[in-house]
Amino acid sequence: MKTYPQTLWHALPVLLILYFVMAPEAVHAQKQVVQLSGLVTKGDSLDGLAAVSVFVPLTTRGTYSNKNGFFSLPVLPGDSIVIAALGYQKQYIIIPESYASQSYSVVIQLQENATELPTVNVMPWATERELKMAIAKVKLVEEKKLEIDMGPLQYKSVLHGPPMDAEGNAKHAIDLQLKQLRSRYMITNGIRIF
Repeated sequence: MKTYPQTLWHALPVLLILYFVMAPEAVHAQKQVVQLSGLVTKGDSLDGLAAVSVFVPLTTRGTYSNKNGFFSLPVLPGDSIVIAALGYQKQYIIIPESYASQSYSVVIQLQENATELPTVNVMPWATERELKMAIAKVKLVEEKKLEIDMGPLQYKSVLHGPPMDAEGNAKHAIDLQLKQLRSRYMITNGIRIF
C-alpha cells in the first residue's frame, strides 16, 4: 500500500499544469470589463473615418469603425489598443491598470501617412540574362512579300497602244470629263447619307 506523501508527489505535475493554465484566466476574470467607445476622425476635421481597425494585439478582440467613424469595444484595464487604417499613422491607447469606471470614451485623430512604394518591374524571367536568352531563342516568321495586282491600272507603254488622231484625242478627253462629272453626283450603294 502506498503512503500518502508518495501519491502527492505523483499528482504535483498535474497540479502545476492546472495552475499555469487556469491562473491567467483567473487574473482576467477578476478584472472588470471596460467598454471602450469613441470616434475616429481624420486630421483636424471632425469627419468620421469608416472601416478603421480597433483591436487589442495578441487577442481575438477587435472591431471596425462604422460609416460615421464610431466604434465600441469591450477591453480590460491594462490593455493596449491599436487604431490603424491604411494611409494613416497608427494610434495607441492604454487603459490604466487602476481604471475603476465601466466606460472609457475617446476621440482619435488619425494623421495621414503617405507611403511611396518603389517602382517594380514585373517580368516572367528571374534575371536580365534569362530575358536576353529568351529573346535570342525567338524565331520570327518570315513574312511573305506582297505582290500588288494592279489589274487594269498596270503600266502600259503609250507607244504600244493604238494611235490617236486629233478627233480620237478630243473624244478621249471629253469621256474623261464626263466620267469625272458623273462620279461627283453618283452615290455608291454602300454609303447612306441620312
